[in-house]
Amino acid sequence: MLKRKALMESISSNLHNFLKKTGNNLSVPDKKFLRDSFIGLLRCGKPIVCQMARHLPNQRTKFLSRLDRLEAHLVKDSDFDDKVEAALPQVWLGFIQDDTPIILDLSDIAKPLAKKMDYLATVRDGSTGKLVNGYWLVELYASLSRNNPVPVLLEPFSHEEPYSPGQNPVVLAAVHKIFKLTDKRGVLVVDRGF
Repeated sequence: MLKRKALMESISSNLHNFLKKTGNNLSVPDKKFLRDSFIGLLRCGKPIVCQMARHLPNQRTKFLSRLDRLEAHLVKDSDFDDKVEAALPQVWLGFIQDDTPIILDLSDIAKPLAKKMDYLATVRDGSTGKLVNGYWLVELYASLSRNNPVPVLLEPFSHEEPYSPGQNPVVLAAVHKIFKLTDKRGVLVVDRGF
């Protein structure tokens, strides 16, 4: 029991530090939303707002109040996403050295049953090898340790989107973006498919 409590305190402290770094340029309500949505997603395991609200640890407020607060922030027109995206590199940027492997992978988000999602494209499902509806995904990871690569960029895209430049320009733009952030530190690692 003591080990579990110590582990939970350690995780809680690390999570608090991560959220503090990520949300340092946010307003107080946006910081609360970042904390609640992140904790709700971790505890629930699904990005379903109603279930996330149920799993929030703060039981002093009613479930409907928590649900309304999460939904209001999701539909609010704000620059929340841009602020969080701008702050995220500060979390991992200090760990990138000149010899840090930066792994590039092109993957897919398969949506075989989807019919009405915006700009659905035909992708090869990596699990089954079949052509299905879905989106392409550019993934870049920094290999800081052998077991835990840190995701530095996960960017979905579709070649069905209007004015889409195509797959190669999107991949090259992602690589240039990361190497601009790191001041050209790191070593790009790709598989034979590129």
